[in-house]
Amino acid sequence: MALTTSPRDQRFNDILILETALGNTAVSDLAGKPASVYSIDINNPSGAACFVKFYDTTKASASDIPIIIIMVINPERRVITIPDGIPFANGVTMRCVTTGGGGGTTSPSGGSGTVAVSLVMS
Repeated sequence: MALTTSPRDQRFNDILILETALGNTAVSDLAGKPASVYSIDINNPSGAACFVKFYDTTKASASDIPIIIIMVINPERRVITIPDGIPFANGVTMRCVTTGGGGGTTSPSGGSGTVAVSLVMS
């Protein structure tokens, strides 16, 4: 896990999140507050398809139910723009595994690296 968080523009309270090694261990409460996600950029150079899961909570595990699941085949990059944003009332938490649905505990690996995710939130 290699998380970088930085405000993009203090006038608008935008937050840029860059996680360069997302795996099955959740990266919790990314904004440190309730937030809306406006852009999701996922790069999957791993050896298998991955499922990036987002939770509306400050902590998450494999037993929790995600509100968003995005599949990215390997080696692909997927960029999703959400003009109106997706609101997270409690907090934004994410993790990445090789299993779709609500479960999964295996992190993607192999290939030329691990899964990187960047988010634009406010």
